[in-house]
Amino acid sequence: MTQDRPDAAELLEAVAEYLLAELRLEVPSQQRFRLLVAANLCAIVARELRAGDAPAREDLALLQELLGGDPGEVPAAHEIDAAVREAEAELARRLRSGELDDRLDELAERLSEHVRRKLQVARPDY
Repeated sequence: MTQDRPDAAELLEAVAEYLLAELRLEVPSQQRFRLLVAANLCAIVARELRAGDAPAREDLALLQELLGGDPGEVPAAHEIDAAVREAEAELARRLRSGELDDRLDELAERLSEHVRRKLQVARPDY
């Protein structure tokens, strides 16, 4: 069920802002790192909520393409992360085995898309 505003992402952003802008200077210095970690986690989860499953679906399509497989049936929303992890594991297995050595340049270039999507959530200013 969707709640009225503020939504979950907005609430997490507000917590992150409060931690950074107001509370950070009031906590003892030995606890500031933990506070910064908590604020960063709130911001990451907020960005994940806003993005929904679109980045995971894009990653799955990319990984399936790189693996040379048929995209097949699109997984349900609750299965998408597991499907991405499975495709990542298979790609890693093939890379370690040397099976994809003749395509390393292509794979590195294409996998940069995957990394960019992850950074958009984890560190958009990077």
